[in-house]
Order: sequence, then C-alpha cells, then structure tokens
Amino acid sequence: MILIVAALSTALSIAPAAPVRACTAPVGATALPAVIPVELSNGHVFVKVCIGEHELDFILDTGAGNTFLDLTVARRLGFKLGSTFTVGGAGAGRVEGARVEGASVAIAGTSLTQTVPSAIDLSRLPSREGHRMDGILGYDFIARNVVAIDYARRELRVYDPRTFRYDGRGTSVPISLVQNHPNIRAEVRLADGDTVRGQFIVDVGASSILSLTKPFVDEFHLRDRVGPTIRRTGGGGIGGPTTSDYGRVVALGISGIEIAKPIVQLYGDSAGVFSERGPWIGNIGAGILRRFTLILDYAAKRIIFEPNETLGDPFEADMSGASFVMDDALSTVITASVWPGSPAFEAGLMAGDTLVAVDGAPVTPKVLDGLRGIRFRRVGERVALTVRRGGEAKVIEIVTRRLL
Repeated sequence: MILIVAALSTALSIAPAAPVRACTAPVGATALPAVIPVELSNGHVFVKVCIGEHELDFILDTGAGNTFLDLTVARRLGFKLGSTFTVGGAGAGRVEGARVEGASVAIAGTSLTQTVPSAIDLSRLPSREGHRMDGILGYDFIARNVVAIDYARRELRVYDPRTFRYDGRGTSVPISLVQNHPNIRAEVRLADGDTVRGQFIVDVGASSILSLTKPFVDEFHLRDRVGPTIRRTGGGGIGGPTTSDYGRVVALGISGIEIAKPIVQLYGDSAGVFSERGPWIGNIGAGILRRFTLILDYAAKRIIFEPNETLGDPFEADMSGASFVMDDALSTVITASVWPGSPAFEAGLMAGDTLVAVDGAPVTPKVLDGLRGIRFRRVGERVALTVRRGGEAKVIEIVTRRLL
C-alpha cells in the first residue's frame, strides 16, 4: 500500500466522539526489546493500538510514508481536523485526508507511543480485506525503532536502534529510503534466460507476491516473455482495486537469496502508482516477505531477511476463479467476480451471490481468510459454498485446479 500525499486547504466537519473498544494501559514503562503479538490476515500485519481507552486495529505498512488514522475514526473520536489533502496509491482513485491535531497512539499492552499527524479515508479497504482497519503504522514508527516482523510466530519485536546488534543467520540487504519507502536492488530471472534488474519497494502492506510497474513491463516486453498469464481484477490499495496480468517468473534474486518461481503481477493502465514511471520498478509484497523474519533497521540503512521454514514452499495463485468482498459492517461476504472458464464459473457461482456458509459452517472473516489464503490455493480442494441468490439458498461445490 503506497501512499502519495498532495496537500489542499479546505476544512472538514467533525463528528462527535463515540466509544470503540476498551483498552487497558500498562503499568510502568515498557522495556526494550518489546514483544508484541500481531494478527495476520490476507498477508497483512495487524497491530492493536490504543487511543485513550479505545482499542483500534492498525496495519503495519512499509509502503506508507507516515502513520495515519482512518478519517472516520478520527471524526468519531472527536479530533480537531485541519488542512485537507488527497491521497493516491495503488488503484486509479484518490481519497481525502486531513491533518490531525493532538493525536497519538500507544501499542496495546505497552507504553510505546507514536504521534499520528494525519487521517485518511480507509473506508474502501476493510470490505476488500475482510478485516477492520482503523489506521496505518508507517515510516515514522518504523524509523524510530528497529522492528522485527516474525511472521511464523505472529509477533513484532521492537528494539532500541542505539543498542541493537544482529548476530543471526539472515542476509543484510542495503536499502535506500525514497519518499520514506525502503527500496532494495533485486533481479528477476526470465524463462528465456535473461535477467532484468531494478529497484523494488519492500512493501509489508501489500498482500501480493511480486508486482511490476507498467513502464518496466512495457520497456522489457514482459507480457510476451512471462507466460502463460491470466488477467484478473483484485487487490489494489488506497485508490481502489486494480487489474493486472498474473504470470510466473523463474526466480527473484535479493542479495544472493533466490526465490523460485514466484507469481508476478504485470500492471498496465489505470493502476495508480503502478502505471507511473518512477525510481522503482515494482513491489515485493507479503507473499514473499512472510517467508522470512524481516528486520527493519532504517537507522543502519538495511533490512535483514532471515528465512523461516516456509521459504521453499511453492507459490500458488487462487485456483477457484472467484473473488469476494465483505459489506461495510464486515458481516456479509459477497461474490465480487467469477472468471470465465474457472472452477467457480463451471460450478455455477455468480457475481453478486451472498456467501452464507462454507462446508456448512457460517462465514466469518477468519473463514474467508482461510479460503483465500489456504483452501483456494490447494489443487483438488473440494469446497461446498452455500450462497443466497434472489432469496433462494443454493449449495455450489467447487473443485479447485491450477489456473496458472
């Protein structure tokens, strides 16, 4: 999730404060290193934070140039909003934002705090991600600390950068910070034997695997050299969903680390920052990063990639051919699209169908995450979906197969 901010100068109305969820303050100062449990959902890292007694869910995002509060939450909690701006990123649209006066968050269960200078409209994201999202912990939080994301243990470890020393088995990769985003040099090996190189953003906030920008794809004629491909709409960012061509490359190389046969998204027009020419040619997302403990050490201009036991697992794309979104209350799952010729299409699933149950169990955000991230990425998985269409309940059985 990459954010680009352009300031404007109008005013916003303020809604009255309303309670969110209870949050308990810790007793005394938190010693570093601090170990903080996190939740993983659709590849994203969610951290519990507190504003006063209110507990919120923030996403940790190296693709965000600063920390942001959701605009609706800021209004609900009664913060004074100042000058406004718009934000763009992945996706063609832009959303509104505003400066926030006097806002800060504490990491739940700790005394670690972070000022929140701005709020942006995140309302488009929770329904696509299937998880509430009250804000973003971005560059300013990460840069003040050394932050280790341990995907396998589902925890953050926060260190004091003045005393942090690393003696593990990971690979230290130099970074440059461009617009507060960590950039690394990496190379993509193609099936024809050629290798293309460039600068990539390490984007913890992207659920994707590997994404390449339109100018880079066009310059190296990658649509003719990465195949076969399938075209689908899904993912995206602040600017809304995006459409891209999905394929595979032979390998991604990062400072001697070889990541075999990752799935790659090739972007074209109307994809926001992915359609624009800039200093970077693509994103390395959570589909790759979750195979490591990732140590973000901005003070030392490095990210340490420490492999976990999933490093050699094969990369799989969705094998159902269906995509889903939730309603604004995160209580109902709706079929957003069905690809022609896919198992979901052949089974009779249709866009607009409301998903009621999976194998007879009620649908929850956790069940949806399991469908997307696990079951629909297994060959031959048999899944019975109970859907509601026009007031009538139907059971549709999907048997997955590789589409890519």
